Amino acid sequence: MIKFFRKIRQNLLLEGQTGKYFKYAIGEIVLVVIGILIALSINNWNEQRKENNNEQAILQRLEQEFLSNREQLLNKIQLRNNLIENCGRLLAYFDTPENAQRDSILVYLSSIQPPTFDPIQNDLVSSGNIEILKDEELKQLLVNWSTDVIQLQEVERIFLRFCEQRFFPYLNEVDIQRDIAYTHWEDAPKNLLESKQIENLIPGKSKLT
Repeated sequence: MIKFFRKIRQNLLLEGQTGKYFKYAIGEIVLVVIGILIALSINNWNEQRKENNNEQAILQRLEQEFLSNREQLLNKIQLRNNLIENCGRLLAYFDTPENAQRDSILVYLSSIQPPTFDPIQNDLVSSGNIEILKDEELKQLLVNWSTDVIQLQEVERIFLRFCEQRFFPYLNEVDIQRDIAYTHWEDAPKNLLESKQIENLIPGKSKLT
């Protein structure tokens, strides 16, 4: 089409019809502009389609990750609740030692383990790809989630240090680890409940749960 207009312009110029020449020149310019606009529209459509595809892929990945995280979190919450309950039962034995049972004490002690939470974390926030998502509320939730995980893991590190530096060493000191394997130590309830040190080390007494 442009070649056709150019040929006409050349003929008009040779014939001295400058008025028509400029009209055709303007028509040629309009065609060029229209062509550019069409190309830009197609390019923008392709880019939009790519962004939509990227967003859908990210959303699908997020769904899978958070379903896995939810399952792990529910499991850790249950472990933590069991830990708190068992610590409460142990502390109750110090008030009523006559009700203490050897096997129960050892089971409760063995349940005191740091329930670490290690979720799958995407790199959307750190990489900046979070801007691909159109849902502003979802973006804010993802930012908050990253912060919440950091805070939770810091609490877990504090509890882990407590167990590694104080609680577990004391159990080894009084040889309870061996007795958890159900060897001899028939006086375990009496000896253990007479120890104020172990009472103070039980999580909950130290307000770590």
